[in-house]
Amino acid sequence: MSTTIPGLNAFVDLSHHNLNVDFKQAQAAGLVGMIHKATQHTDYIDPQYGVRVAQARALGLYIGAYHFATAAPVQQQLDHFLAAIKPFGSAQVLPCLDWELNPDSQQGSMSQQQLVELIDLFKQATGVYPVIYGGYWMLDMLKDEKNLGNLGQCPLWQAFYSSNFGYLSDIWSDWALLQYTDGTLGPEPHSMAGIGPVDRDSFNGSLADVANFWKQHALS
Repeated sequence: MSTTIPGLNAFVDLSHHNLNVDFKQAQAAGLVGMIHKATQHTDYIDPQYGVRVAQARALGLYIGAYHFATAAPVQQQLDHFLAAIKPFGSAQVLPCLDWELNPDSQQGSMSQQQLVELIDLFKQATGVYPVIYGGYWMLDMLKDEKNLGNLGQCPLWQAFYSSNFGYLSDIWSDWALLQYTDGTLGPEPHSMAGIGPVDRDSFNGSLADVANFWKQHALS
């Protein structure tokens, strides 16, 4: 049984793990935009990023790119992310940082101090603060609300797989994007036509609000 998802339930986030993606079919079913994994650590580039950005751009879909943050030096991570997305056209790409517990112990997880440092470096380099993605682990790390720096200036992309649609930190007055399912957990719908079970995301606003949000927060 489907649940009424708040906001504009018209986005997905992808990586190379999503094997079969037909953006034309997805767009016909209501897809408005996609956020794709671009990089991780200081050396990894998702092999499907450039291909899918080109496909999505050709259809006029909104595009985002995310970096999976690790414990590596933050300047190296920033340089890697910006260099990786540049060849595929970074203009009007919404930049996002995925801050969660890293299962790769060799790379390690980014600390709060590193995150605060990275968002300031990001703003200096690009003129915008990145969108911050995270769920229970991230909000638990931030629960004491100390040493936040400019973190509250970053739009929140919250992962929360519950039909209660809660668990928002006091750092943010609201979420900008809500990942309400990973394709298995969370309320339905879990799938998107042309893609299948997938991380689905709702935008907090209307289609007109999406245009304004991308204009304000995407790379120029």
